[in-house]
Formats: sequence, C-alpha cells, structure tokens
Amino acid sequence: MGDLMAKIYRWILKENPNLQLTQEIQREYGLHKIIADILSSKLNAQEVKNFLNPDLKDLYSPYLLRGIKEAKELIQQHIALKDLITIYGDYDVDGITATSVLYLTLKKLGAKVDYYIPERLVEGYGINEEAIDKIAQRGTKLIISVDCGITSVKEVEKAQFLGIDVIITDHHSIPKEIPQADVVINPHLPDIEYPFCDLAGVGVAFKLSQALIGEEAYELLDIVSIGTIADIVPLLGENRIIVKEGLKRLNETRNIGLKALIKASGLQNIEIDEYHVGFILAPRLNAAGRLRSAEAAVRLLISQDEKEVEEIAEYLNQENLKRQQIENQILQEAIKKIKETVDLNKEKVIVLWDKNWHPGVIGIVASRITERFHRPSILISLGEGEGKGSGRSIEGFNLYKALEYCKDYLIKYGGHEMAAGINIEKNNLEIFKTKINEYADTVLSDLDLIPSLRIDAKVKNEKIDIEIAKQLQRFKPFGSNNPRPNFLFEGLTVTKVFDLNGGKYKKIIAQKDKFGYELMLFDVSDQGNDVKIGDIIDVVGSIEINSWNGIESVMINVKDLRIKLPLFSYYKNLSKIMVEYQPEKKEIDKKVDYIIDQRGINNKLEYVLKLFKREGKTVVIVNTVVELKSLLRYLRKEKFLDFSLCNGDCEKENGILFFPNSLKPLKYYDDIIIYDIPFKKEIFYRILSHSQGKRIHLVFKEADIYYNLKSFDEIFPQRKDFIKLYKFIEEGNNILFKDHLHPQLNLNPIKFSFCIKAMKEIGLINVKERDNIFMLSKNSVSQKVNIEQTQIMQQIFSAKKEFIEFAKFIVSQKI
Repeated sequence: MGDLMAKIYRWILKENPNLQLTQEIQREYGLHKIIADILSSKLNAQEVKNFLNPDLKDLYSPYLLRGIKEAKELIQQHIALKDLITIYGDYDVDGITATSVLYLTLKKLGAKVDYYIPERLVEGYGINEEAIDKIAQRGTKLIISVDCGITSVKEVEKAQFLGIDVIITDHHSIPKEIPQADVVINPHLPDIEYPFCDLAGVGVAFKLSQALIGEEAYELLDIVSIGTIADIVPLLGENRIIVKEGLKRLNETRNIGLKALIKASGLQNIEIDEYHVGFILAPRLNAAGRLRSAEAAVRLLISQDEKEVEEIAEYLNQENLKRQQIENQILQEAIKKIKETVDLNKEKVIVLWDKNWHPGVIGIVASRITERFHRPSILISLGEGEGKGSGRSIEGFNLYKALEYCKDYLIKYGGHEMAAGINIEKNNLEIFKTKINEYADTVLSDLDLIPSLRIDAKVKNEKIDIEIAKQLQRFKPFGSNNPRPNFLFEGLTVTKVFDLNGGKYKKIIAQKDKFGYELMLFDVSDQGNDVKIGDIIDVVGSIEINSWNGIESVMINVKDLRIKLPLFSYYKNLSKIMVEYQPEKKEIDKKVDYIIDQRGINNKLEYVLKLFKREGKTVVIVNTVVELKSLLRYLRKEKFLDFSLCNGDCEKENGILFFPNSLKPLKYYDDIIIYDIPFKKEIFYRILSHSQGKRIHLVFKEADIYYNLKSFDEIFPQRKDFIKLYKFIEEGNNILFKDHLHPQLNLNPIKFSFCIKAMKEIGLINVKERDNIFMLSKNSVSQKVNIEQTQIMQQIFSAKKEFIEFAKFIVSQKI
C-alpha cells in the first residue's frame, strides 16, 4: 500500500540579501559576494560578527537563567554538610554527557556525589518512583536531574516526602503542570529572561557548572559539545560557541575516556569536526543505553583508570555494531509493514508496532523512516501489557502537541516538537493511530508531506573556486538551524558521467560557460539515474572541498538535480510573449530611414556572411531555433567565428541576437538584419523604432512561417497531450516539477503547464502549487467537457491566428 517512489523535493530559494550589509561584510571580513549575500539575508551586522567569530566571552552569565543562583546555594549547603548528592540522568548522549559534566564539576568542589541512569528497557525515560526508593536507600539528601524531570510531578513529591531535596535541570517542553521541586531550571519556562532558550540538557548542566566553578567549566566543553551536537539543538547562539570551542578542546582532549573512544573509533590523527561527533562518536556513546545500561558511557567520561576506559571504549564499539545490525533489521521490517499495511494517501503519520522490536533502537529507525517518507513516524515496541514508542517529526508538525491531543490513550508521554517518547496500552494502539492522524489532518496539508530543499544562493556568473569553498568553512560547525548552505546551479551541460563503487555513487562532470564542475551523487537511488552526456541539468548541492594526494579541489555534493528541456528559457519566453505580451501604450514610429528589402532571397546565409566580413558593425536578429541552428552550422562550415551569440548585449562587432529580451543593443550597430519573422507584429515594429538611422535588412521569406509554427507546436498543447497527461495522473502520478522534464511523462514543461491550466479551469483536475512543484489529482466530471473552450486555449488559438495573419501580411506587403 505504501508508495516507495524516489524522493521528491520542493526547491525553496531563500535569496533575500541586504545589499548594503553585503558590501559591509565583504569589506570587513574579506568574503566573496555570494558568501556575504547568504549572511546578509538572515543576520544583522552584530549577528554576523558573532557568527563568524564565536567567542567564550560572549557566553551569557549563568545567573541570568532563573534558578541557577538558588541551585548553587542549595548545592553548596549539601556539600558543606557532606550529604550524598545524586545526579539523575538520562540514557541518551545528552543525558550521559550532562551527568558526566555535573559529576566532574561536583567532584572538583569536593562533593560526595554519585549518579543514577535509568535503564531504557526496564524503567524507560525520566524519573520513576522505584528509582527514588533506590536513591533514598543510598542515603541521598539531594537529587539533581539532568536532561529530564520537567514532567515528574509525582516522583518529585515522593522524593520530598522521603526528605530529599530536588533540583530539576531540563530543556524539554514545559507541560501544563510542573514539579514543585526546590529549584526548577529550564530555559523554556514562561516569562524567563534568559536570552537563549535552545540549550541542550548538557548545555543547562554546563550553565550550572559555570555558576559553581566559573571558567574551570570551560575544561569540560569537549564533553558538552558532544551532547549538544548529538541532541540536534540549533547550532546558533550559545550552542555555536559551545560546539566551536568544544571541538577545539576535543581535538586536544585530556579526558582519557574520550581519548580511548577516539582511538577505538579510528579517529586518531584526524581533525574531528561535528560530522565525526554526530555520526561516529555519539552513536557509540548512545549504543550503551540503547541495548543495556548507559552507565558504562558515563564511566568512560569520568574514569581516571586507563585500563577501564580502554575496555569500555571497545565494549561501546561492539555494542554499536550490534545496534547497527538490529537497527537495519527493524528498518527493513518497518518498510515491509508500510508497503503492506499503511495507506500513505490517507495516513499522514506512520504508526507501527511489533513485539520483536528492540525498544532501545526504535528511535533511530523512526528517524530513518521519517527521513525516507517525510512524514511523522512513531514506532512502538510491544511488551507484555503495554508498548514503548519513539517518534520523530517533520517541520510544521509539533509532535509534543500531537501527543497532547491523544493523551487520553497514552499512559505517559514526553519530548518536544521534533522527537518524543510514549508508553501506551496494547488495546489503545488502533485508536491512538486514528487520533494522531485525525490531528495531523488539521495541521498538515499534502504539500507539507513533500520535503523541502532550502537553497541559500543561486550561482550566477561566479566561478565557484577553492577560495569560496574555504570561505564557507567559516560557517562551521554545521548542524540544526545552521546546515551547510545549498546552492542552485542552473543550465549545466553534462560532459562526462562515471559510475563509482559498483554503481552506488555517480560522478558527473558538467560545464556552464567557461566553468567546469565536479558533481558527486552519493544516493543514486533517488536521483541521477537518467542523466546522460549532453543533458542540460539544474542542480542543488553544497560546495565542499575534496582532498586527494594533497591536492584540494571543489566538489558539489548533489542533493537534487532535474533534467531541463534544451532551450527551455527560449520556450518559456516565447510562451509569455504569445499569451501574456502587453504592447507598449505609446505610439511606435513605424517610419524607417533605410530599409534594404531582400525578402525571398535565395541564400540569406551568404548574405549574412558577406555583411559580417564587411567593415562596420552588423547584428542579425533570429527568432526561431531551426533558423539559428542553420545559421550557426553555416558559419562554422565557413570557419567564420568572429561573432557573438547573445540575447542581450553582444561582445563583438558582429552579433547574432537570438530572441532578444532587450532591443537596446541595436543602437550599437550600423546594419540590422531581421533574419526570420518575429512572433508578434508589435515586436517587429519595436525593432524598427529602435533602428532609426540604421540600415535594416529584411531577409525573411514566406517559407520561414513554417519554422515559427514549429516553435508553437513545441509549447502549445494538442488533444494527444491532454490525454497523455490525464492518463499519467490516473496512474497515480500526482507531482510534476515546474520548468523541468519528467522522466516518465516526456512532455515539454511549458506544454504541460498550459495543459494543467486548461484542465483545472474546466474542472478535470485539482491543482495545488508550491515552490517548484504542481500537486495534481483528478476530479470526477459527470458531463462531457470541451477543453478548447477554456480561456487559456482561446488565448493560444488567438495568439496563433494573430501571428499567421501578421506573417502573411509582412512577407507580401510592398515596402
């Protein structure tokens, strides 16, 4: 039932630079214009400075965060009394690193401290009452939660009843009722004055560490950066400073546990960046808590025993391998269930469950399902009487609010906008699936389920070289809310195509003007299978540096590409002129001083060449593709290359002006040749009016009308085109890309755009339009319709009729 088609993207161009700020950025930081444009389109001058130069001195005072002062005082009281303090953590990387940071901080203060990490498989997320009993039996007098606790109302009450003080530090969404703990620290609390609310759980723990030990807390930034990256919080503001500085310290870390993990991961002698943390180090730390207890990961980060940390690092490596195997198995089973049981046309949220799925791994699989199908997903591992679920979301769908809507059918839930966890009774699974999709229908449209590809800049006349690629490195660390910028490259011509690694990857060499580009496609299943030499393509990708044998070169990491109709711009402009063209209201002077009438000449090719070779400046105006190709072939055959081909300003004294978008260049020339028939009479007379004082040569003939009509056939739909498109939609294809060829439809995009307008006007189809796509669905029409009577088709017929009348007149009229 699930449609497993290749991924389709909406292209969203976010180019909106502040031109004055762009110039200031270029001057101040020495950046290329295209880089400065990206910065000026989303940041002000102060933000640009902070972004390019993140500095520890710009961290906010921890005391601005409500509750920090009170928490510090309470902790100091318990340290003075030599009370046992227990840190209550979480089993993910954010919770593991937060526990470790606070543990090492309290140890520096001489505190009597231990920690408690709940077991994912037995206890689940958050504080639980059984854990409180265990902690109380240890003799603990103060519990400090990290990365959890904001929903633990009853659990906090129990701890206080047992005589234990409680400090909650958390960063998750604030529920309607919060615990009445001694202190609650959460940057999302209402009416809070802290300037940055997007800290990870470890970030909140770090702020408390700052208050307790001052700048000594900076020594822990290697650990803090790992949790911040792993929790996928926005890498802006304080998080950017934490990660930038933390990565510096991580590459020179004195933490023997991190050294052992780096070695076990094969990252020695490598400059570790956010990629290595997010995809190599963090998954190993996570693996412990996913399959068993996360305590081993905490021990790794706090231990001073070389032998112990080496053993733990190797253990985490092995656990990560097991996790990958389990994850892949669950993923394949989940995809199979989607194919067989999920109707993606009706269900906007994917909800799946299975008794054999490991509860510690379903969160990762949910992420991969959401990425693959671009819709929220919740995977549930079933136990004896209830299931434990993990969900991931997409932009525009607040998963926490969705779960709030379904709370009557859940035992417990928590999380935030993009990720959440649930506990649910087995007999509520179907009703929960129905209710969450009911909620999704109110907030998500079909277009929201098409993933977007945000484009930061369009490459125009720049050559993207190694210098620009290196300047982009100043945007690092990349991550949430600061992704690697995407660039749009339009009209590249494919010159070479290579299959790499057994066809898993593809390398394309493409060219535009004089610039060549190396394009790499790392997911050929989604894109690029149909690309061949000679194709014109539009590409969206990031600019990266490829190093090989000490030589650095620019590589475009392709996120998406679309094959373009050759001469697409010509056909698009032609369609606008024929259907949308509005003549100037002012009177056009049709009198011309000097017309050389050569209409019907037998060999106009020789005539053009003769004028090109003569003294003076000559321009040829050509309107049709056939005539242009014929002229270019002839000039090449005659080995005459001293001319420019353009549709605006030409560089040489001899020019071929192809379907010009401006007639201003005509003033530069002495001789103007109208080579074939313009498509509109108004354009013909505008050429005359721009040619006062020039010699105008008319060399078109009646036979040329055929080539104009051939151009019309390329863009104006016929009955067979409507039938083809309607059948295409009937077969379940509901998405078309504006301005790009569809590999299965093989219809000029200008033509199918006209078809869509006419079919929508007459009620045959519904059309939703956003960014670079049309989303189509067919209607049931009870009576026969005449598509030729639609307004758009009448405009087309009228434009064609007007041209034929004008063409017949202009080839026969005496001058």
